Amino acid sequence: MGLISLFLSLLFSTVLVVLDCRRRRNVSAAVWIPTIVLFILASRPASLWVAGRGPTLGIEYANEQTGSAIDQLFFVSVLFVSFIVTTVRGTKWIRILAANRAIILFYLYFATSILWSSDPIGSTKRIIKDFGLLFVAGVIYSEKNPLEALRAVYVRCAFILLPLSIVFIKYFPVLGRSYGIAGEVMLTGVTTQKNSLGEIVLIFGLFLLWDFLESRVGRSKLRFSKIRWDIVLTLLLGLQLLRLSQSKTALVCAVVGVFLVLRTGRLRSTAVSWAALAGALTLPLLVFFSQEFSSIAGPIMHALGRDMTFTGRTSIWQHITIDTVNPLIGYGYWNFWGGPGGHSVNQAMHEVIPNAHSGYVDTYLDGGIIGLFVLAILVSSCGKRIIAHMSKDKGDNRFLRVRLAFVVVAIIYNLSESTFARIGPIWFTTLLMMADFPTRYMSRRRVVVAKETASIVFPQQDEIPVGSRIF
Repeated sequence: MGLISLFLSLLFSTVLVVLDCRRRRNVSAAVWIPTIVLFILASRPASLWVAGRGPTLGIEYANEQTGSAIDQLFFVSVLFVSFIVTTVRGTKWIRILAANRAIILFYLYFATSILWSSDPIGSTKRIIKDFGLLFVAGVIYSEKNPLEALRAVYVRCAFILLPLSIVFIKYFPVLGRSYGIAGEVMLTGVTTQKNSLGEIVLIFGLFLLWDFLESRVGRSKLRFSKIRWDIVLTLLLGLQLLRLSQSKTALVCAVVGVFLVLRTGRLRSTAVSWAALAGALTLPLLVFFSQEFSSIAGPIMHALGRDMTFTGRTSIWQHITIDTVNPLIGYGYWNFWGGPGGHSVNQAMHEVIPNAHSGYVDTYLDGGIIGLFVLAILVSSCGKRIIAHMSKDKGDNRFLRVRLAFVVVAIIYNLSESTFARIGPIWFTTLLMMADFPTRYMSRRRVVVAKETASIVFPQQDEIPVGSRIF
């Protein structure tokens, strides 16, 4: 029965992907590069797929994961090919980098942190792989219709990974389940951890919702025959997986993201957007001063499915004091948990801790107070720029709302999970949402810019007349 279910799942996914390819004929074959990258980031390393292995019991230290030759070859290949594709298309990277100063500042600082890292080679490899994701993003944004290409990448991965997760969990427990240190069963699907399963459902769900809404544009009547049943069925699978994963953080973030995408009327105002961004930016302060603000933070923690100890996470944070790392500059990029500091925390807690289970604590460990300040500049400036685009937009372009939704979701998600500057689906997606790729600098080829692309994705929209030809 298991093999039959696997065959039917793959057949179902293949049909959906083929139909999607026919529907998006203006998306080039190069989009399969970021699609494959997202497929690996959202599931498990390439080496595990090749070996046919599922999640393993136990957790390795973050910077002791040297990775297999297969994984290293995969990332080197896709980053190199992505750079070649974008270069052949005439992408002017100097102008692109200049349009994303906050992102460059973020990477430059953590690249500098390699100087005081106890594992400079490991930190260097990781910063190159992380920064290289911008080349993968360039493949998407150098398409003739970048937004169509962006949706194609995520929708196609959802068509494959969500049905496959159901089959893995039900019929292939070796691949779809794992066991915690205490022996508890965790449903992981195609991922390697239950929270990672909730993470991909969150991401794919928002993209499927966006794609469904775009398919309704210009249709005044909801006709039964015109409903995107492929999207509806995949969303239902996602809801089932979200229930199975028991990821409270992903559930809360999904509710917030859906609200920010679907809001209409007065809720679509700039004031509401500012309130959502400001509220999200305030949450980290409330969490880390939860004892002083317990009356405020308590209900928020319960909504996130956590207690005031963040399901034991605060016990990890309490072992990180001012003497743990240099409070100003930290321990070096992605280096603490595999070094002496991480070993001392593991010995004190008598268990293996892979990360701080908070993007803000791990950013502090990587780069100290300066690192947190740079992170604050990144998310706040990108959020501010997105809202500025929204205030100038006179139409109802959903991509701006999707961009803001993912920035807000990333801020909230990192309260109890660590994804900032960690190669994974949420960080990759957050980079795609935060980055500006000005159309006029993307390609020297003659292309026609769609209205939604010219007026929304790129910052210099006033310099690009809608529907004009650019080089």
